[in-house]
Amino acid sequence: NEYKSYLRIDSSMDDDSDKTITSSSSDSEDEDLQLDESKVLSLEEKIISNPYDYASHVELLKYLNSGGDIDRCREVRERMSGIFPLTPEMWIQWINQEKLLLPINREKIQASVEKLYERAVQDYQSVRLWHQYCNDAIQVLEYDTERIREIFEKALRSAGLHVTSGSWLWDQYRQYETSLLDLIDEKLKTDKNDEILKTKRRKQDEIVNNLYTRQLSVPLKGMDITYREYIDWAGSESIISSTVKEKFESAKKKLEVLLEFEEQIENSPSPHRAAYQSYINFERKENNPSRVMCTMERAIADNPLDCGLWCSYLEYLDQVVRHGEVVLSVYARAVRNIPWTVEVWCSYLLALQRHGKHFTHVESTMEEALKNGFGDATSYVTLYACYLDFHWRQERSVTHENGDKPKVNALDRAFEDAINFINQQFGEGADSHGQLTMFMAEVDGIRGDVDSMRNLLSDLLLLPVYKEQSRIWMFYIELEQRYGTKDSVRNVFRKAIYCNTDACDYILNQFLLFERLHGTLETYDNAYLKVKRVQKRNAEKISKENDRRRNEAIPDGKKERKFEAKKRKLSDDSKVKGKPKKPKRLKDDASSKKDTSVSQNLGVPFSAASSSKPKQHSSEEVTIDKSKYNVTVFVSNLSYDANEDHLNEVFKNVGDIVDIRLVKSVNGKSRGFGYIEFHTREEVMSALELDRVSILGRPCYVSECKDKDRGTAADFKFKTCIEAHKLYISNLPYKTTEDELRKIFSEVGEVKSIRMVTTKGGKFKGFSYIEYLSEEAAKNAVIKLNGLEIQGRAIQVAISNPPKKASATPKLNATPKTSSFLVPRSVAKPAISLKDNPSSNKEKEVYSKPAMLSNSDFRKFLTK
Repeated sequence: NEYKSYLRIDSSMDDDSDKTITSSSSDSEDEDLQLDESKVLSLEEKIISNPYDYASHVELLKYLNSGGDIDRCREVRERMSGIFPLTPEMWIQWINQEKLLLPINREKIQASVEKLYERAVQDYQSVRLWHQYCNDAIQVLEYDTERIREIFEKALRSAGLHVTSGSWLWDQYRQYETSLLDLIDEKLKTDKNDEILKTKRRKQDEIVNNLYTRQLSVPLKGMDITYREYIDWAGSESIISSTVKEKFESAKKKLEVLLEFEEQIENSPSPHRAAYQSYINFERKENNPSRVMCTMERAIADNPLDCGLWCSYLEYLDQVVRHGEVVLSVYARAVRNIPWTVEVWCSYLLALQRHGKHFTHVESTMEEALKNGFGDATSYVTLYACYLDFHWRQERSVTHENGDKPKVNALDRAFEDAINFINQQFGEGADSHGQLTMFMAEVDGIRGDVDSMRNLLSDLLLLPVYKEQSRIWMFYIELEQRYGTKDSVRNVFRKAIYCNTDACDYILNQFLLFERLHGTLETYDNAYLKVKRVQKRNAEKISKENDRRRNEAIPDGKKERKFEAKKRKLSDDSKVKGKPKKPKRLKDDASSKKDTSVSQNLGVPFSAASSSKPKQHSSEEVTIDKSKYNVTVFVSNLSYDANEDHLNEVFKNVGDIVDIRLVKSVNGKSRGFGYIEFHTREEVMSALELDRVSILGRPCYVSECKDKDRGTAADFKFKTCIEAHKLYISNLPYKTTEDELRKIFSEVGEVKSIRMVTTKGGKFKGFSYIEYLSEEAAKNAVIKLNGLEIQGRAIQVAISNPPKKASATPKLNATPKTSSFLVPRSVAKPAISLKDNPSSNKEKEVYSKPAMLSNSDFRKFLTK
């Protein structure tokens, strides 16, 4: 937003530049103001904290300029021009200040001034800036005629078509060439027979004549005056060729049309966006690329932050001009003016590839794009998708001498960088459609690496944000049909139908269609049964949801009356029959009976239950004596293939294991967690140190056994404040091992511990924590190892300072959960809060003991 204040540059800045241009020599004689260093320091701190604070840059530059500090002004301008394009007024002020130093070191200052001019004319089209550049070139490069002509020609290509001001450059160029012609004439007066001078005279005469001819063919304001000057120079109008006259008349007619557009611009409010657009549309119909570019450059100079205007200009260059040097120079300016527009960065990357630039140029441009900081994850996904396309093209185009594809990992590394960057900035699932992962899965399928393809999509679909997206499941199924087997396709279908996707019926129908086309009768029957089971489950869910919505729509008073009426009806029916109706057993009775049987076994020690072959417990059967909590650990995130033997192998060195209880489902399969009991508390503490130990490739989480009934949650294991002796290492290659890190970081000081952060599946996430015994060793590691390259990646090393965990404080208005989920709706009685609905004691009795009414009374009640 600070940069967007570009359009509202302090007008006093322009005034200062005008004073510098007109009286640069007098400025050096004025007494400079005494600068307040505290104010300078304050502005510098603002810029350091936010380099994109445009207003602070301008204010600091203006203040230093008032004090005459040329050196510090130069530093500020250099820093500012590296981030923002400067206005022509700023460039002219800078150049004029540098010219004041010419007497000190003429050759060096001349070279620096010329470089400044070349940089200045790249930012915006400015006739005024080109005019001064050409004028200074004539004075400084007095004897380098070819160089001066080169500068003039560049000026004419850039701004020579400007209808109202372009004639300044043409006139200046002609005056220079005419002066050279006059010098030759002066020499010929002394030596009329010098053939060399006569030859030079003829060539110079042709140059001046050619300039007149070129200028008169361009529709420029004041071209009638130029034509009369041409007649005076030529000596007679009859000498002028008919071709020149025809071009002059044609340009004059076009000028009349163009002046109407110029008048619209002059009379419209700044920044004249609509007037420029109509001007551009006219020029595009005329189909003259040079004039279109000139008009667009003028529009951009007045509307430097208009994304639509820039995109239209770039699209025109890509489709019509197609000149690499011209197109890329405009792209380089565009990304400096509107760096927040991801579409421009993507088009820039494509243009670099289109015009054959080296891959290092593309990579450096990508790095610049990432530095600008887009506001949302979608922009980064779009940018990285374009970057991955580039690497995929590179991988397909590069071949070995024998014709085989090279074993390059640039694409894989770029994909890992993309996922790591987006997850760190916006969290997992920021790529809401899984675009990048789906692209890489397709690439792996084309490569023939089907296992990698499956791993990518399986890990993606584990996340809740993707699990219910039928589009991703169907993409997975399509890839399996192309690169996998029929069984693998069938397995994906079986997973997809149970995920309650947003298009579940479509997936169910596709599953049956697949079995009809590719399966046997047996596989079709199995699929049919699964589909019917899922459809029944979905129908039940929909029914329950509709009941819940209808129940919520009924007013509370009507619910109570409905309940009382139903209760009276039951009472009347029992009286009529003369025998109370035996109530049906509720599910609560069965469950309570079951719970009683389970509670009777709570006191059974693990040792009594264990045997040579451990009993397989279902999730409901595994219970723990609460007195054993202090000698029991809870293990989770286990592989479903892990069994008691695997756990025993890992924890046997901790101490004597009393029992291992792995929680299993009804069919005997592990659910991925369990309990391990030891003899002593010391053995438990030793077991806790094995937290995140790898078992069958997955990190096993080891924690203390807590009593959930008391609401005691497990404490967060790691600190959430700055730890001066611990380091946070990021941007690590995903193949980095703990031994590699220990070897590197042990050279600085003694390492106490290393924690490699992994996913639940055991995959390294690209960052870790390293703890030293001393704070001094940690500080030295930051200084020496930050930026160190490991496997081609520059790691980032910083003191650990993780953010605080979110507070678990309950909401003030939260509704407490009830324990009536097992009670049927026909029996459940809505709770009445006396606090919300204060009533008398009489009203309490009415609610607690409703009066018994006869059927006739009830009938009257309904007819009121």
